[in-house]
Amino acid sequence: TTNREGYREYKSCGSSCASCAYLAKCTQSKDHVKTVMRHIWEPYMEMCEEIRQTVGMKELYSQRKETIERIFGSAKENHGFRYTQMFGKARMEMKVGLTFACMNLKKLARMKAKWGLLEGEAPYTNFIWNAILLIKENWLWDTKPKTNLSTV
Repeated sequence: TTNREGYREYKSCGSSCASCAYLAKCTQSKDHVKTVMRHIWEPYMEMCEEIRQTVGMKELYSQRKETIERIFGSAKENHGFRYTQMFGKARMEMKVGLTFACMNLKKLARMKAKWGLLEGEAPYTNFIWNAILLIKENWLWDTKPKTNLSTV
């Protein structure tokens, strides 16, 4: 059977395992049934692990800590992602999406400045930073709900 978490559960036949010579090594259950659980994505995860262990991919995978994991580290340190600050999955998805959009805009501005593509484009640079500030002020860090007046 497959449970709600996505694990397939395989059980052996207890009557045929009872007479097996390797029963003590296989299971300690009283009804002589061995249970094996595998996630439905386990074959795909094994294929990914095999690909990751090939010669060309080891060097590529080692760069992951410099690119991908660094983004999540800076989100935790600089943008308050250590703990959730909003209630509800939809609000957190909104915050995550907007935060990473802001981080991408900042990264774009830094890359353009590094490549010398921002010379003479000061209005464009100001547009990027103003968009970031607008998003930050209006949507991302508005964690204090506005109080409503009660008629009671």
